[in-house]
Amino acid sequence: DTVDHLSKTNISYFETFISEVEAIIIPEATCSAMIRVDYKHYFHDQPEWKKRVEKLENKIFLATEWLYQKTDLIEVLERNGKRELSKITYHDPCHSRKMQGVWKEPRKLLEGSFQIAEMSDSNACCGFGGVTMQTEKFHFAKTIGDQKSNMIEETGAEYVSAECSACRVQITDSLDRNSVKTVFKNPIELIAKALNS
Repeated sequence: DTVDHLSKTNISYFETFISEVEAIIIPEATCSAMIRVDYKHYFHDQPEWKKRVEKLENKIFLATEWLYQKTDLIEVLERNGKRELSKITYHDPCHSRKMQGVWKEPRKLLEGSFQIAEMSDSNACCGFGGVTMQTEKFHFAKTIGDQKSNMIEETGAEYVSAECSACRVQITDSLDRNSVKTVFKNPIELIAKALNS
């Protein structure tokens, strides 16, 4: 089974250096959710592997979560960052907010550098929904994506941000299909923009 093989390969690899690092930082909600949340469920009937996963979990972080909790990035942005005139809106990926409870952190990192305009339901799924939704049930993904695109357009934001590549694909497609000019950026890209201005 591919999932079993790849999961065990990842765990074994992380174990080779986990005691030497402060954290494994993942700038992708789907990947970090898989390692932090799904691995424990997957290995529910393999106690040895479940225990090995549990030893890793306190060192796995979504990038904005770690940057907010463990660094002085907010102070660095206040000292060295530029207050951008750009208005942004933030989409909460399902794998970030619903699965890992990470949603305040990216906003806290961005609010000092950008004007944040919340969309009407930032927590509503963008409609990506995985491979099956994208291939066999795209009409559902399209409908949900159109709703998210409308929410984004209503904010008048120049950028929409989320820490998830699946959301990026879905939202970018939905915005393009609906002729909405808002551009998708990962929050790390926006932070870099503020620091490089």
